[in-house]
Amino acid sequence: MDQRWPHDRWPHDTVDVLGVRVSRIDVAQLRSFVAAAVKERTKLTITFANPDYVRKAQRDHALRDLMNGFDLNLPDGWGVVLAARIFGRPVPGRMANDDLTDDLFGQPAEEGWRVFLFGNAPGVAEQAAENVRKWYPGLAVAGTLHGHWADEHGRLPAETAERLVAEINDASPDVLHVGLGTPLQQRFVTEYRDRLTAPVILTCGAYFEHLAERRDYYPAWVLRLRIGFLYRLAREPRRLWRRYTIELGSYLARVALHRVRHGKNPAA
Repeated sequence: MDQRWPHDRWPHDTVDVLGVRVSRIDVAQLRSFVAAAVKERTKLTITFANPDYVRKAQRDHALRDLMNGFDLNLPDGWGVVLAARIFGRPVPGRMANDDLTDDLFGQPAEEGWRVFLFGNAPGVAEQAAENVRKWYPGLAVAGTLHGHWADEHGRLPAETAERLVAEINDASPDVLHVGLGTPLQQRFVTEYRDRLTAPVILTCGAYFEHLAERRDYYPAWVLRLRIGFLYRLAREPRRLWRRYTIELGSYLARVALHRVRHGKNPAA
């Protein structure tokens, strides 16, 4: 069901994509929300919904609830954009981290905000920070931390999380990027959002790896043809072949079946 987001502070339309509430906002509205959150020191949490996460959230209701608990749930991947269109409540377009680099770092550079990069393998966030400083002159990077802290059960030990939160808060960032992988990053933000002093907190998966390599991870022709998933598959076939073949096919089948059974989402 399409509906207004229930949190009065960040009202916007959403579309239900197989149980995950996806935000129907454009880049201008995103920038406006971020600016308001930083100026007023009001918490704004942002995560991203791609077909893989949506498919997993259908089976794992804890993950679904984690994702739906964020203030904004942006459409990451053309599969989600297509699903919203099929359900009759289209989103303005794909809004993955890679699509928003100029906004996620250009806006803070323009406004004098401090950003913090937390996540990915040791050394990756540092290289990413070095690059964004070059690409966006004047950008203040408050600090970096790698994200390899999980125990054998895939969770952050409480004492480790407390130390990480304290270190991040000591740096006083305005915008915090958390790249721990799903669902660990969503769990961390949910559990510590009220302890973290950064007003804007975003999850970002492996985004720092892209930033550490080059600004435009996807070549322009790849974005123009909307085949980012094929480009990534060609780069990492052993890791991604199943996600972009069997699992993507399963996701699209579920979208089609849901449309046949339930029709279009009603307007808000």
